[in-house]
Amino acid sequence: MSKTLTLLCAVALAPTSSVPAAEKLPDFVQKVQLWNCGGAEPTADGSGVMLYRVPASVRNQLTETNKNSNKTGADQMRSAAHTEIRFVVNKMKELQNVKIHLHSENPGPTATIYWGDISSSSQRISFGNQSKPVNITGHGLMYQLMDKYPRGRFANNVVRIIVDGPEVEFNGIEGDVRPPRPDELAPVLISYGTSISQGYNASRPDLQWNSLTARMLRHDLINLGSSGTAFCEKPMTDYIASQKWDMAVLEISVNMVGNFDTPEFKKRASYLVDTLAKTHPDAPIFCIGILPWGIGHYWGGDGARKTHEFREALKEIVENSGQTNVHYVHGPDVLSFQGLWHDVLHPSDMGMIEIATKLSDHIRNTLNN
Repeated sequence: MSKTLTLLCAVALAPTSSVPAAEKLPDFVQKVQLWNCGGAEPTADGSGVMLYRVPASVRNQLTETNKNSNKTGADQMRSAAHTEIRFVVNKMKELQNVKIHLHSENPGPTATIYWGDISSSSQRISFGNQSKPVNITGHGLMYQLMDKYPRGRFANNVVRIIVDGPEVEFNGIEGDVRPPRPDELAPVLISYGTSISQGYNASRPDLQWNSLTARMLRHDLINLGSSGTAFCEKPMTDYIASQKWDMAVLEISVNMVGNFDTPEFKKRASYLVDTLAKTHPDAPIFCIGILPWGIGHYWGGDGARKTHEFREALKEIVENSGQTNVHYVHGPDVLSFQGLWHDVLHPSDMGMIEIATKLSDHIRNTLNN
């Protein structure tokens, strides 16, 4: 196990399990909590931190290639998909002094800023030759109300910078800040699945279906969605099993329809479901059969046949697992045709909301019965 993850646990209170040595990470990391950054590692010059989602020891084993995109899970786990930098400002009157330095070699990454669950702003992250810090915004009335009214999932004074996009560097933070305490945080929902889970096409990372589901259930989110490459690979299963979480949602997997046959899907999905159920016997695990999509659901043909077989196989795996904490969710029950984007594969923002609303209701009803 890598020592970097251990450092983040000790310093930033993150529920991760292995990490590089403390001396290899810059000192400013100790001022924050890095969340959904289980593979955080120093930049090439050692002055910053790459916000990778799983450790290199895991990433390097995710080598299977999507036949259509030539992408691997290793490629996707280097993307910052709902990774977060979290902290509490010690002196609110000095908020203007807090600046977060983020950078990417590619255009597109964003920083969506929350105070607890209170939406603040969304900013573009500097890329290429640009150099512009992310600033935290707010105003006096909001600060006073934050102190008077109950918290959501998080304490209202926890600043959460949700980073989303291609590979992103965290190069420092200015200001008097500290990591959040455990009592200022929430139980953890871990999510694994396809680009639909990674957040493709959501207009903001906080509008991804798993982010919305976690919020509706008052849980935190670890997002391990793997665009085009949710192949239920053994190294990924073992990594998820090694983490600390209170609930899991598995969206598996339209990516496998064009890459594997049904027996191979059964083998991989069985290992994923059984391993997580046994390592986390007290944590509810919800397995979502393939969501409706054009070729595989509405159009017919071989794609539809395999989609149906995969759904039935996943349902059978859950029913035969012998584990009472595992539950099957039929994909078409949580997403309608009207919730799809025009590619007839990925949900629109309204589709993301539809999935989250229906799924969170289903989870509550299941757990209350």
